[in-house]
Amino acid sequence: LASWRPTTEVRARVATHLPYLGGLALLTLLAGLSLFQFEIMSGHDALEYLPRATEFYEGLRAGQLFPRWAPDLSAGYGQPFFCFNPPLFYYLSALIHAPGLSYGAAQNLALFVLLCTAGLGMYLLATEFFGPRGGLVAAVAYLFAPYLLVTLYVRHALADFAAFATIPWAFWGLYRFARDRHPLALLIGAVSQALLLLSSNPVALITFPALLLFLGWLAYAKRSWRVLLRGIWCLALGLGLSAFFWLPALAERRFVHLSRLLEGYLDYRHHFVYPQQFFHSPWGYGLSLAGPEDGMSFALGPVHLLLALAALLLIWRVRRTGQRGGLVVSFSLILLLLAAFLASRGAMFLWGWLPLLHYLEFPWRLLSLVAVSTALLCGFPFLVLPPERCRLANDLMLLLIAGLFLFGFPQARPEAFLDVQDADYSPQAM
Repeated sequence: LASWRPTTEVRARVATHLPYLGGLALLTLLAGLSLFQFEIMSGHDALEYLPRATEFYEGLRAGQLFPRWAPDLSAGYGQPFFCFNPPLFYYLSALIHAPGLSYGAAQNLALFVLLCTAGLGMYLLATEFFGPRGGLVAAVAYLFAPYLLVTLYVRHALADFAAFATIPWAFWGLYRFARDRHPLALLIGAVSQALLLLSSNPVALITFPALLLFLGWLAYAKRSWRVLLRGIWCLALGLGLSAFFWLPALAERRFVHLSRLLEGYLDYRHHFVYPQQFFHSPWGYGLSLAGPEDGMSFALGPVHLLLALAALLLIWRVRRTGQRGGLVVSFSLILLLLAAFLASRGAMFLWGWLPLLHYLEFPWRLLSLVAVSTALLCGFPFLVLPPERCRLANDLMLLLIAGLFLFGFPQARPEAFLDVQDADYSPQAM
């Protein structure tokens, strides 16, 4: 390793991506600028994560590799909280807190790490199909996707937000290993799928079927059983790597009151999206309510919608430009339409037939898949541009990034910051 030197080809490939990665780093910093206040942001679940992070860290300090019991919650009676709530965010927060940072600062830095991982993953995935310009536009579209910003700055649902960081990597690893048998892709794909299961139960529940759909779409396009079998092996390996969490959770679910996830405010029937809300839904920091007058936004974003519509109108031209690009654009359109339909009131009859979906609690959680698909579709224009039109491609890239930033940046901040100290959530205080 000490004598290894990158070849000229490797150096040239890295140099090609450096300007785009530099732009991505700057825009990621702007999307997460509020996180550097190092204060707890307000949000629906703002005060839920500090006591959990404290309990998880204390468990690690006590020598537990995977803490399962939270002894200080419920006023000291304790809860088996971590048996059922995925641990990814708590591991990351504990790692950053360990050198001596406050829990609030560690939480915000963990969120910024996840934001960087999400942007880089989408750049890697989209570059595979649209080149570096399309990859950068798709990554910016992902970072400023309205629902991603809602999850971080309005809901402050950090487990769901952690899943955004893993989804693009899971798709990329599955695609590359199923297509090329690349061993690194198998590692990235399997680990990303495992981390997805360790980040958010509801998002994993809806994303794994999407991964299976993508694999079936790819195998059909290639007319290859080998592609299908390699992809199944990658998914099975991801399930196996995370089995230490989900297998006991399934086995022990009869010991807790899971039915309470379906009662009262959490009843899924109160939280469907009305069709007009996909197009116009005012930004707000309130709650999801029964009916169309929600206090939070479910809009897909004007630039995202415009490019999705353009992709739909130009799909036949896109498919003629190349199999890989046409494959991902057509899949993204199907995923967008399917996820949006399942999140809307028109799909209520399907939810009645699929009881497992009830545990999503909020049908609008399917907007996670909408954010992924619309971000990918934002990179499609670079498939139809002639390769020799570099200046036009650069101008279009800058125009799209400016539009995404213009509409997204004003929403990339919380409503307020909370005056909360670590001592407020010490084990003794809890």
